[in-house]
Amino acid sequence: MALYKSPQSEQALMICQMCEESNEIKWICLQCDFFMCTKCQKLHKRVKSTDQHTILDIKDIDSYYPEIINPPDLESIPCCVHKREVCWVFCQTCEEVICGFCIGEAHETHVMIGLTAGYKLTMKAVKDLHTEVVENILQTESGLSKLSLNESSVESTYESERQNILNRKAL
Repeated sequence: MALYKSPQSEQALMICQMCEESNEIKWICLQCDFFMCTKCQKLHKRVKSTDQHTILDIKDIDSYYPEIINPPDLESIPCCVHKREVCWVFCQTCEEVICGFCIGEAHETHVMIGLTAGYKLTMKAVKDLHTEVVENILQTESGLSKLSLNESSVESTYESERQNILNRKAL
């Protein structure tokens, strides 16, 4: 991230990572991990290789990626079964965090990975699901738009034919 210190104040300001000129950062591309001004965001969306990238208003990043702002403390997750124990492994088979006692009681033959790896795997699955949902919403909105256009066309045709019939009856 490009930062500089303002001479008027010691507050760090962000510079657009594309034009490296504007300090009016409003957007972030999640795939490129670039912070951008509005002008560069518009250009970024028009480039064929990046037109499918997810670009967020930086005000919305907390709701999209809460783990960026407040990553969880993976070292102190209490076990749901053994209340006094702390979880230290992720069971991939059950997709849950577990403690040492849980391993012996119910997870001996399961595939296990570290908490950080399990967290990253889970977050990737959540992000992939979110992307799929967003794509489905866009497809649905596109379908609704086409349906609305179709409805307008049918109404127009109906009205035109109705008028033709009325004109013939008037003769």
